[in-house]
Amino acid sequence: MNSSLNLRATALLLAALLIAGTASAGPGHDHGDIAPAAAGKASPRFDTHSDLFEVVGVLRGGELSITIDRYATNTPVLDAKLEFESGSVKATAQFHAEHGDYSVPAKTFEKPGSYPITLTITVGEELDILAGNLVVPDPEAGHDHTTTAMSWKSAAAIAALVLALVIVGIFLIRRRSGRISHV
Repeated sequence: MNSSLNLRATALLLAALLIAGTASAGPGHDHGDIAPAAAGKASPRFDTHSDLFEVVGVLRGGELSITIDRYATNTPVLDAKLEFESGSVKATAQFHAEHGDYSVPAKTFEKPGSYPITLTITVGEELDILAGNLVVPDPEAGHDHTTTAMSWKSAAAIAALVLALVIVGIFLIRRRSGRISHV
């Protein structure tokens, strides 16, 4: 009786390990060695650089927030004149000393799409023109999980097959051990 209990426990452990091993991410969802991203929805952004400056723009809170750093040293540029252009919109960005960024109203970017951006940066005698592209995704587009659903169905089918094989194996082992004890 005790060997039967050990056999059952071993079979259940084996089944659990086999079932756990079949769970996998679907196509496009394998995160591998990549560090997990922060939770929440990322804001649309662009980045660009030249030999003089690097720029990052983030769309949030009704404005396009733009930070400028020296490319070689990563030192923030806090005293620039920043001319902004996207399509027919031209503006001089407003500097926010408390945040160390420049901003332009985001009304231009209310609709999903791809927006080319041109920035003219003037710091003292230095002048640089940078170009970037801001992509505003369609919030209605969503994420297609049909391939993931198929992967979960496949994993469930494999798990059921493995469990059935384990049960048949237990049955055969019990039957064989019953024959040996009678001999």
